[in-house]
Amino acid sequence: MTSREQVARAIAFFEGCDDVALLHQLIEEIAPRAKKMVGTLLARGSEEAIPPPAELRAAREAAPLDEALKTLRATNDFALFQVLARSIGQRIETVEIAASAEFPAGARVVVPAKPAYPRSGADVPGSVEDTGTQLRVLLDNGETWEGPPSLARLERPA
Repeated sequence: MTSREQVARAIAFFEGCDDVALLHQLIEEIAPRAKKMVGTLLARGSEEAIPPPAELRAAREAAPLDEALKTLRATNDFALFQVLARSIGQRIETVEIAASAEFPAGARVVVPAKPAYPRSGADVPGSVEDTGTQLRVLLDNGETWEGPPSLARLERPA
């Protein structure tokens, strides 16, 4: 199987992945790699040395999780790497927008003290102010929390 075929299978996996914690973890993992790749490309020339994302769509058959992760971590072709990163980012956006639909403005929620994956810190209550790919919550202590809607949970009545 060629690297393009492997990447297409990995894209299919990421486009269908519902494990939002994994997706967020992968974005955190690949961001420094992308930055390093861009730096290397710029060191060799101007911005024109940076290739656009490859024109590649998801394969009909998705890779299993282990294969998709192996492909992501082994891909060094920046054009292919961009396509993988974009598929993960777009999936996160889709999942987070769907999650935010559960939390209209004014809804009472609990969120983790630290707005990141993995979920950490005590749960803190508040009211939703704004939704979208990021949720903004006015906490009961007067502070503002902003983070992924998938981290929020509806507050259960006492």
